[in-house]
Amino acid sequence: MKYIFLFLLMPFLSQASYGNHDADELRFRESVNITAHKYYLSVSNLKYNAKVGALQMTSRFFIDDLEDVLSARADENIILTEDGNLTKHKQLIGDYFTSRLRVKVDGDLIPIDYLGSEIDNDQLVLYIEIPVDREPLEIEMRFTALMELFEDQKNMVHLKIRGERKTLLMVAKKKIDSVKF
Repeated sequence: MKYIFLFLLMPFLSQASYGNHDADELRFRESVNITAHKYYLSVSNLKYNAKVGALQMTSRFFIDDLEDVLSARADENIILTEDGNLTKHKQLIGDYFTSRLRVKVDGDLIPIDYLGSEIDNDQLVLYIEIPVDREPLEIEMRFTALMELFEDQKNMVHLKIRGERKTLLMVAKKKIDSVKF
């Protein structure tokens, strides 16, 4: 009996409105969510700061992806969002990024200084300095962070030197990119 009742109500339910969304719109949203694909992209910004004599770089990575790669590297479960863990794992994070980032300025390989990081929503923001005594004419970068975990990983770096904006893009098949100013 209850099946007959539901069968009789079906025409009314299909025309029903759910809040401000009708049934067809809700079905469309469900189908879109099922086919969504995760993207693997880090975005960094780099600029020259004459006061400190360094290129200053901020990089953003999704915390869960970074936790996965650091956990594999440390052979323990790393949770960066727990209180005090950014400080506790500062050396591990720094070692990882100094091994994954190589910067040449005007042909010279420059060691990077990992200053620290902070959490911003679901991302980890990293602060890096590359000490140089003048604005560069050419920058070459190899940035392979997370590429060992995700073959589709892209590391994009926006540069601003002498008021000019340029972008580097490192991917698995092209891990080194360079620009001239």
